[in-house]
Amino acid sequence: MNIILAAHGNLAKEVLCSANMVFGRIDRLDTVSFVPGENTQDLKAKYRALIQKYDSQEQILFLTDLFGGSPYNAAFETVAEEERMDVITGLSLPMLIDVVGMREMDAEVKAADVYERLSGETYIKSCKALLDTEKEENEEEDEI
Repeated sequence: MNIILAAHGNLAKEVLCSANMVFGRIDRLDTVSFVPGENTQDLKAKYRALIQKYDSQEQILFLTDLFGGSPYNAAFETVAEEERMDVITGLSLPMLIDVVGMREMDAEVKAADVYERLSGETYIKSCKALLDTEKEENEEEDEI
């Protein structure tokens, strides 16, 4: 599965840069930046240029930053009629690490598998909430 990261400004490039610190150089992953003055047509042209360099049978997964934002809208229009492509929003470093990890564990992973794995995931954590949960669990164990 090929991965295209698409986001406003330099977010996609920076998330990839950070992920490379974890994995080393990540293959079959490209970034697209949406910059001021561009529109969805410009983004779709960038997407098409990337898609053309991939094998026509390979899956392509777009990871975009905002649902309803231009990178998402252009990706949605690009993949709407392509069974081998999908778009998932909420691009973040933890998300990318999960996706790349899944792909490394299973070279045949499908976009639907990625979505199923990520759909229940939350990368938002509170230190205090985690400590409270741990404290409650410890108190329950002491009662037993």
